[in-house]
Amino acid sequence: MKKLLVSIGIIIFLLPFAQSIAQSTISAQDHVYESVVVRGSADSLDWSSDNNPLTYDEEEGTWVSEPIDLKGGKNVEFKYVYDGNWMEGSNLEFTPPQDGKYTFVFDPKEERKVNVKLADTSSGSLTLEVKVPSGTPDWVVPTLASNKNDFNYTASPLEKSGEDTYKIEVKGEAGETLEYKYSLGGESYQEKIEASREAIFTTDNKVYKDEVKEWENIPVADKVTHNFNHDPYTPDKHDETTIKVTVEHYGPIDQGAVYYTTDGSTPEGTRGSVSNGEVSPLKIKNIETNEDGLQTSLLEATIPKQKNNTRVKYKTDVWDSASKGSQFADNNSLSSEDATEFAYYVEDYKSPEWAKESMIYQVFVDRFRDGDESNNTSVDPSLPEDERLKGWMGGDLQGVIEKLDYIESLGVNTIWVSPIYEGPYSHGYHPTDFLNIDERFGSNELMKQLVDAAHEKDMKVVYDLVPNHVSDQHEFFQDAVSKGESSSYYDWFTFLKWPEEYETFYDVKELPELNNDHSETRDYMLNTVVPFWMDEIGVDGFRLDYAKGPSYSFWVDFRHAVKQNDAEAFIFGEVWDDLDKINSYSGKLDGAIDFETQSAISDALINGESMNEFGTSLTTIFDSYHEEFIPATFLDSHDVPRFIYEADGSVNTMKNAASLQFTLPGAPIIYYGNEVGLSQSGDHDLVEEWKDRYYREMMPWDEEEQNLDLKAHYQNLTKIRDDNKALTHGEFNVIHSNQDTLVYERTLPQNKVIVVVNQGDNNQSVELFDLYNQQTPNNVHLTSLLDGKKLKSKKGELTIETPANSVEIFEVKGKLKAVK
Repeated sequence: MKKLLVSIGIIIFLLPFAQSIAQSTISAQDHVYESVVVRGSADSLDWSSDNNPLTYDEEEGTWVSEPIDLKGGKNVEFKYVYDGNWMEGSNLEFTPPQDGKYTFVFDPKEERKVNVKLADTSSGSLTLEVKVPSGTPDWVVPTLASNKNDFNYTASPLEKSGEDTYKIEVKGEAGETLEYKYSLGGESYQEKIEASREAIFTTDNKVYKDEVKEWENIPVADKVTHNFNHDPYTPDKHDETTIKVTVEHYGPIDQGAVYYTTDGSTPEGTRGSVSNGEVSPLKIKNIETNEDGLQTSLLEATIPKQKNNTRVKYKTDVWDSASKGSQFADNNSLSSEDATEFAYYVEDYKSPEWAKESMIYQVFVDRFRDGDESNNTSVDPSLPEDERLKGWMGGDLQGVIEKLDYIESLGVNTIWVSPIYEGPYSHGYHPTDFLNIDERFGSNELMKQLVDAAHEKDMKVVYDLVPNHVSDQHEFFQDAVSKGESSSYYDWFTFLKWPEEYETFYDVKELPELNNDHSETRDYMLNTVVPFWMDEIGVDGFRLDYAKGPSYSFWVDFRHAVKQNDAEAFIFGEVWDDLDKINSYSGKLDGAIDFETQSAISDALINGESMNEFGTSLTTIFDSYHEEFIPATFLDSHDVPRFIYEADGSVNTMKNAASLQFTLPGAPIIYYGNEVGLSQSGDHDLVEEWKDRYYREMMPWDEEEQNLDLKAHYQNLTKIRDDNKALTHGEFNVIHSNQDTLVYERTLPQNKVIVVVNQGDNNQSVELFDLYNQQTPNNVHLTSLLDGKKLKSKKGELTIETPANSVEIFEVKGKLKAVK
C-alpha cells in the first residue's frame, strides 16, 4: 500500500502550487491558456501534481483529459489548474455512476461546468430495461445501485423509455457479473426484493428485462433543503431564530414542522407530533411553479429566544396532510431517527481577546529538535535522507522545551503543537490512543512540563486535536472489527459492510472515521478527551484537524464543552474549502485556518497576479468573515510546499509575503523554519508518494544554515504587530490598487498603519493625498516600521518612493482619511 500523504491535509485543494506544462498558447475567446491540468480527491487525480494534463480540442474549443480511473459511487472533488493558477471558487464535484475510466472536459467559456464522461474502454456491456409499479410518481427518476457504483442509490439515474419503463446501459468486462437493485433515488426507496439481481456483461450488449413489484417507500418531495438557513446565524439571548426550508416538489406539500431541544439531546418528531423536545410549525410563505410543473415552496418557522450558553438542536420535515409519511431536510430521510440534525449555539459570540492578538509558531514535533536520543527507537540513521524523511526523524518534546527560549525570542506569543498521540506515524495524525503521548515524543508528564514552561514565559499553547478519525490500529476500532455488532464500539464507526467496508477519511483505509453523531462517541470525545488535554495537560485551546468532518451539531456541543471549561480557550479549525464554507463555522468555532489569504498571497507574489486582483481578493475575503471570527493566516504548512521553495528561493519574496501576513487581519502562523529560510531538499512533483516529506524537513539549528537576516525580519514584524493594535483589532481597507501597486490601511481611532506594496520591476512614486482624495491636506507624518525612515507632508503632498518588489509598512501620525 502506498504510504499515504499522511496527515490532516493530504488534500491540497485551494492553494495555487502548480508548475506549468509547456504547450502552445491556445485562445478561447478572451481566455488564453498554455496548459490546463485537473487535480482532485481521487487517488488517480492527486491534489498536488500535474499528472493529468488536458489537451486542447480546437474544433470544440475545450480541453480534454486522457481517460482517468474513477470509482463508481464515490464522490470526487476536483478543480482545474490553468497556467499554474487554480480556478476560482469552491471545488467542483462529480459522482461517477459506475467504475471506469472517465474523461474530464474543461470549457474556458464555462469554467465551472461539470463535464465528465465515461470513456468506452470496457470489453463488454449490458442494458437493463425495467418496468416500475403503476403507482410510481412520474416525477421520480429510478436509479441503479450496483457493485459497479458501491451500491450508491443516487449516482446512476435511468432514462425513461416508455409508459412505466426505464433503461440504462452499464459498461464492464465481458464475463463479469453485475449485482444490482433498483430504487427511487435513495436507499429508503429501494425495491422490495430478497436478494440483489444479477446480469452478465457481454460483448454484444445483452438486454435484461426486469420488473419491480413494490418499493420500500415513495418519496414525498423531490428535495427538502434547509442547509442551516437560520437567522440570525449567531443568535444571542435576545433573538428569536427564523428557520427557512425550501421544498422542491411535484405533488402537494402543505405542512411542515421544526422539532427542537434546548438541553443538548436529540430532537425527535414526525408530521408535527414531537416525541422529544418542542415543536414549531413551518408555514408556507411562497410557492413558485416552473414550466415543467416543479413547485418550489418556501416555509418558515421560529424557535423562541433562549438563554445564553444554550445548545439548540433541531430537525425539520414536510408532508402532505392528505397522504402518509413525511420527508426531512437535508438528507431527505423519511424517518426522524435518520434525519439530519441541525444546531446552533446561543451566546454573545466573541472570540478570546488574546487569540485576536496571537502570533502562532507551529511546531511539527518530529522535525523540530531531537532533545532525547534515548527515544529514537524508530529512527534509522542508515537510510538516505530522502528515505528517512518518510519516517521518524527523532524530534521530541524535550527538544521543544530546550528551544522555548528561541521560540520566545521570535516575539510570538502562542505555540501550536502538532499531534503527538500514540500512533504509527511521526506526524501524529493517525491516533491509536487520544490520552497517551507516544513515547517516541516523550510522555504526558513532559507535555505538561512544556505547557507549564510556556506559560511561565507568557506564551499560550494550542494542541492539534484529531476528532474526525483514528488509526485502524486503535483498540476501539480493532474491537469493532473483531466482534462486530456485539462490540461496544461498533456504532462508534460506520460500517458499510462489516468488517472490510467502513467510512474513512478520504478513502484512506488506515483512517476509519469516528461516528461523532453516536452519543457514546461524542461523550467520549467531549467529556474524556477534551478535559484530559485542557485540565491534565493544561493547553489553552485546540487547532482542529479536518473540522469539515464532524457535523455542525458536534461542533455546537464541542464549543459548549470547551467554553464551559474555559471561556478563554481558543478553538480554530482546518476547513479546507471556500469562503462560504469556512465562514459557516462562525458561532461554533472561534476561527479557521485561512486558506483563502494564503492562496491570494501566493497568486500575487509567486504567480504574478496583478495588485488589482490581489486587492479585490483581500477585500472579498475579509469582508466575508464575521467580525469575531479569527482567520489564522499562513504562508505554508506541513501539508503544502514551502513558500520559499515555490518562490525559487527568493528571500525578498519571503520577506514581502511575511510583511503582508503580519499586517493583514487574523492571527499569523509561522511554520517552523519559515523564519530562517528553511526550504525543500527535493521537488515534491517528482515523487508519487510521500510528497509532504519535503514540507517537513528538519529544522536547521546551525546558524550557518540559517538566514539570520530573514529571522531578524520576522522578529521585527512580531514587534511591529505587538506595538500596533491596529494590526490586530483595526479595520482593513484597500485604498488603491493598479497593476503593480497596492495600498491598504489598518485603522483604529488612535492608531493607523499603511502598507504600500510595489510588485513591479521599477520604483514607484505613490502620492497618498491623491489616493485618499484628501482635498484639504493636513500635516501628516509617516514612520517606516521596518527601517525607521521618516516622511512628512510638504506643500499639500505626501509622496512615498517605493522600491521595486517591496512591501513597506508605515505608522501614520496626523489626519489621513479617505474621502469618497
